[in-house]
Amino acid sequence: MRAFSFGLLLLVSMVTGAFTQNVQLAPIPTPFPFPAGSTVFQWDYQCIPQRACGLSGFGLDRQNLKSATVVLANIKFGENEIPTYFVWGVLIDGSSTIVGMTQDELSFRFFAINMRLIAAGSPGL
Repeated sequence: MRAFSFGLLLLVSMVTGAFTQNVQLAPIPTPFPFPAGSTVFQWDYQCIPQRACGLSGFGLDRQNLKSATVVLANIKFGENEIPTYFVWGVLIDGSSTIVGMTQDELSFRFFAINMRLIAAGSPGL
C-alpha cells in the first residue's frame, strides 16, 4: 500500500510540475499587493466561452467575468507568516477590474462559476 501511495504521489507531482512549468501565469498588478519576501502561489482562471462566468468569495459575488486570478501569499510578520488570499478579475468587456482579499483562512471560500483553471504555479517573484 505504501508503494502505491508513493507512486500516486510521484505521478501527481510529475503531472502538476509539468503543468506549472509549461504555462504562462497572468502578470500580478504592480505595485504588488504583498511585501517583498512573501512566498506566493497563483491560480489563473478563464471564462468558458458562451457561458455566464463569475466568482464568489472574498466578500465578492461577481458575474460577467472574462478572467480571474487568485494568489496565496504567506506574508512574513516578524517570525510568523500570515496566509493572505488576493483575487482580481477582469469584466467581460474589459472595462474594469474587481479586487478582494482575506486573511481569515478558516472562512476562506472561493467558487469559480463556468471558469476553467488555465495556469497555476509560483510566479517566481
